[in-house]
Amino acid sequence: MRHTLRYKQHEFALTQGEFILGRAATCQLSLDDPLVSRHHARLRVTSDAVVLEDLGSRNGVRVNGERLQGARQLEHGDQVLIGAQEIVLLEGRAATVETLVQPPSQRGNSFGLLGHLADKALGLGRGDEAERLIAAQLDALLGEVLAGRAVAPESVDRAADYAVRIAAATGNARWTDYVFRVYGAVGRACAAELVDQLYSVIRRVEKPTSQALRDYLVVLRGLELGPSERFLLSRLEGLERLIGAR
Repeated sequence: MRHTLRYKQHEFALTQGEFILGRAATCQLSLDDPLVSRHHARLRVTSDAVVLEDLGSRNGVRVNGERLQGARQLEHGDQVLIGAQEIVLLEGRAATVETLVQPPSQRGNSFGLLGHLADKALGLGRGDEAERLIAAQLDALLGEVLAGRAVAPESVDRAADYAVRIAAATGNARWTDYVFRVYGAVGRACAAELVDQLYSVIRRVEKPTSQALRDYLVVLRGLELGPSERFLLSRLEGLERLIGAR
């Protein structure tokens, strides 16, 4: 049986697996809501059932207005309230829904549902829409690394990729700064390909600033760098000069 999740006027076909819902950027469905715990609830999806479980959240989960106790199998039309966010389970929907949800072992996008939608928006040249969809998740991930919490390197790389693409599409200097801040926070060099993109993007960004880049350069200079990383450092120093000349 096909299961579909409706959230914020979007519908997503659920594949079999486990899906975490919460405020953390690494959740399959990240909910930007202060009432939502970092890892709030879990969906277990099989071929014939969807089971919802509260993960010990601070404010609980409600299904059709009733507080969830333990685990519960959801039925067609059930309304799930997590914080102030309403999610509806639907069955038997056509395959024209926007995005598939992948479990962690299969998904290529570490930003879950909204990441897939942001990819689609960026592919259509809708940078403002992509920014609106995923900015909260990007900020949440940056907050995680600034707080010293462990974040998978691939999630950091994915966040930086989104930031550069959104900067290119919107001209917002906030997102080029984001790249330097997130890599500075985790204390490692970014990919050379990303620096190449930044050289192109920085020319299209409105009022770029160099402070975040300067701070990142300080971090890199404090690391033990190999030849390729020292070349990357020189490229970033050139990027700093380019920003200063704007």
